[in-house]
Amino acid sequence: MSNAELLHGLGYVWTFFGAYWMSFNVLRHDRGDPKNRRWKFAFLAVMFVVLFAGRNVIPPALILVLAVVWTALGLYWGAPSEAAQSGEFRWYRGVRLLVLAAVFALLFWNATAVGVLGRRFVPDLPALGIVGFSAALCGMFVTLWSRMALGRYWSDKVILQSEHKLIRSGPYSCMRHPLYSGVLLAVLGTALVLGEMRGLVSLAILLANYAIKANREERILAERFGPEFVDHVRRTGFLWPRLRLR
Repeated sequence: MSNAELLHGLGYVWTFFGAYWMSFNVLRHDRGDPKNRRWKFAFLAVMFVVLFAGRNVIPPALILVLAVVWTALGLYWGAPSEAAQSGEFRWYRGVRLLVLAAVFALLFWNATAVGVLGRRFVPDLPALGIVGFSAALCGMFVTLWSRMALGRYWSDKVILQSEHKLIRSGPYSCMRHPLYSGVLLAVLGTALVLGEMRGLVSLAILLANYAIKANREERILAERFGPEFVDHVRRTGFLWPRLRLR
């Protein structure tokens, strides 16, 4: 299987990964009327089917815009409504949505392969493609595992809920932000399959975004949990595992 075919397959994997992440989050976390919750889920599901069915007909730029709208609705409807403490500015989520749009446009939209962005940083070898594909799947697994470990305390917003607990189990036993680490690994794997400089640029953009967000989260976690969070920092890595204590 060629790297082009692997990248095409990863495009579908990312698509359905995002659909699961957003749509089912509405069913699990929206605290409004159950009937409204089901209508929101149905709307997201229908919109997803329309976009997926029309992927070869709708212009890529329009698909990108509609995908951002779809993601924004899913995040808005699925985010916890109760926040006892926040470290996020009102415009911050909008910026992050634009960052995600830029990341996936660079990875999957050939129009972004201009100039140096279209140059290869690794040779077009099938073995490298397989390694990248496997890394992307592992990253998505880590992301889902982290989401499950967080449970109802997950939020796309930089917030702490009223009865928030510091999660230290699962991947959080060795990393403080494994959810972000998983997405970064998945993007790195996708960039390796792509093999072009635009993939590395997308990874750098996402890394900067997550570093900023993670630092904001750590500020409010330190304020809320004090010595417990200090001990957690001592025992864990920021975006990669700490296998032994300092």
